[in-house]
Amino acid sequence: MTHDAKYVEPNLERRPGAVVHLDEWVTPDVADDRGFLRAGKILEWMDVAGVLVTTRHSRYSVMTASIDGIDLQEPIPLGARVSMTAQIAYTSERSMGVSISLAHDAQLDAEPRSCLDAYMTFVATGEDGRPVPVPQISPETPMDHTRFAEGQLRREFRRKLAEGKLPLPGHSRDALSDVAERDRPIALREILKMLPRTLRLPWERADPPLMRRKRQRTYIHKIEPVRAGELNFHGTLYGGTLMRWIETTAALAARAHVNAATRLAGLHGLNFIGPGERDRFIHLRAVVVHAANGLVTVLVNVQSEDPTASVYREMVRAFLTYAPVDAGTRVAPIECVSDEEHALYSEVEQRLALQRSLGAALQQTG
Repeated sequence: MTHDAKYVEPNLERRPGAVVHLDEWVTPDVADDRGFLRAGKILEWMDVAGVLVTTRHSRYSVMTASIDGIDLQEPIPLGARVSMTAQIAYTSERSMGVSISLAHDAQLDAEPRSCLDAYMTFVATGEDGRPVPVPQISPETPMDHTRFAEGQLRREFRRKLAEGKLPLPGHSRDALSDVAERDRPIALREILKMLPRTLRLPWERADPPLMRRKRQRTYIHKIEPVRAGELNFHGTLYGGTLMRWIETTAALAARAHVNAATRLAGLHGLNFIGPGERDRFIHLRAVVVHAANGLVTVLVNVQSEDPTASVYREMVRAFLTYAPVDAGTRVAPIECVSDEEHALYSEVEQRLALQRSLGAALQQTG
């Protein structure tokens, strides 16, 4: 193999999106104590397939920017074969949206059953680490056009959320029954403008005594060191490992709220803000911020700590939704007290509504 071949600049003209297929088995080492595939492992496989398909498409190194949505319909049992497909579904000038689907067959002679639909966003980076233009795709089939439209909607949702322009949805009376009408939250767009990137809930802040609040039982704080064996091609923490840690932390919070076994039902926003560098400690803080219709949603904030310099950096903010394993288990409502908690509740309502509408559109197309 020669090493003097000239580098060819990628063709930025429109073309069909690349596709990656991944097949795995649910073996005991990736199953939980109930005999089902760990949700964190699914997130790892998604990151592998997403990085590969976007690298092939762009011909550049890529970074995971966000997981915009996951709908996991059912748990996957031990011994099942799973087949994952990742396809470029949407492109903007410098980002690539990837549609991911997963099917499983618990019996080899059975027809594979679709059980997951997900959407991730990646950014291609040049040698200087800055985003670079990527080849554009040209949708062809009706499903291609639907997926492309999904990418446009999700991008617009992120933009409006960042600018505080989302409308305020109605709150559940059950969840807010103990809040008087005079304490109704101010407009969501105003609250979102006030929220810092790293949100500290009332029991984490050094507020005056009257403003402090008893720590919720769903509050979970895990710490993981970044070791050399967990680094990616960029020399920072591998995204799949981080997503597995996030799911583990969120699952603990969800189980604490439900007080029973839970399963991941969806992921409705995971935004990568900064990398995890080697020899740093990763702080994962999770708390339940929404509960309605038999589901509970957990907010996870992730920071990296340089203990030698006492410096903390924001890494990830994510919302993960869980359902009780036993459908008859009651999910209690949560109490929202501060403006920040009301804003989080409203943001989750918006994310869940978007996921429902997109799921219905995809089913109609399929």
